[in-house]
Amino acid sequence: MKQLHENPQTLGHFFEPLYKIRSGFAAVRVAKRVCKGSKNNKCNLAGGLRNRYIQHGGMSDLSESTELHQAALVLCPPGHPDRSTSLNGLANCLANRFKERAMSLNNLALSLRNSFQRRGMMSDLNEVIELHRAALLLRPPGHFHWFMSLNNLAISLTERFEQWGMPSDLDEAIDLHRAALALCLPGHFNQSLSLNNLADSVHSRFLQRGMLSDLDEVIELHRAALALHPPGHPEQSTSLNNLAKSIQDRFLQRGVLSDLDEAIELYRAALALHSPGHYLHSSFLNNLATSVHSRFLQQGVPSDLDEAIELHRAALELRPLGHSDRSMSLNNLGISLRDRFMQRTIAQSI
Repeated sequence: MKQLHENPQTLGHFFEPLYKIRSGFAAVRVAKRVCKGSKNNKCNLAGGLRNRYIQHGGMSDLSESTELHQAALVLCPPGHPDRSTSLNGLANCLANRFKERAMSLNNLALSLRNSFQRRGMMSDLNEVIELHRAALLLRPPGHFHWFMSLNNLAISLTERFEQWGMPSDLDEAIDLHRAALALCLPGHFNQSLSLNNLADSVHSRFLQRGMLSDLDEVIELHRAALALHPPGHPEQSTSLNNLAKSIQDRFLQRGVLSDLDEAIELYRAALALHSPGHYLHSSFLNNLATSVHSRFLQQGVPSDLDEAIELHRAALELRPLGHSDRSMSLNNLGISLRDRFMQRTIAQSI
């Protein structure tokens, strides 16, 4: 060990295998005993601290490593043969610290978002948005986590829109979701998530402003998401239901029966993928029943009304006393039974 101390040039050769065969903590302890004040010693100790930071995530190690690289750089003025090595080591530490700040901002934002969801304080949500903005600034286009920052900021803005109804928040969220989707080339694992997020935001704008072009875009986005969820995919039923819902909304706006027919078929396909015990089964029964009842109101086919009644009965059975949607099922079934009574009364009088 004394020989290594007297000849700093050999330290790098010694510590490189040491970091590989011993824990980061042991390696750094040895380095601190051996290293004194030379540039080489500082660089080797800095490298050991950074390696330990990478293994264990201790910010104190990263801070100390950065200070050591800065001290080593002072010993390597312009023209020194090792200046580029010192610059590179310092740059790596600063890059790690830069990433840590962005991640810390993101983590703090997520904690505050949880607090907002528990307490409902708008000051928490406002701070969440500002933290996500700051994190996004630290992750420019091309950054590995740029997609995550775009998505997180967009979701937070959407939540504030839902609370305050400010159109500018929703417009910005849509722009951010578009930017996130643009990062997802065909086959990207986040593509369907981005399609659904953008569809949800554009649909919220349609509900607020009533622009049919927004609804048309929502339908196309849900079609694209469904194409990514072929038979057997765990998200296929959700995509079928989302597309059916948006097409049914368009029918309610334009009254085109082909839209209603397509929505019914999509609802049937979604329902077929769920067993009676599935937690969404009652919702899918209700969706199909509502759309079939709408077709009865348009075309007056008794079989549609009979089917709607049976579907509403099945949904009601899955919503016992105390269920949050039981009153809705009772109301829907009551309306359908009333319509059948009215239809048959009229038919008998004729």
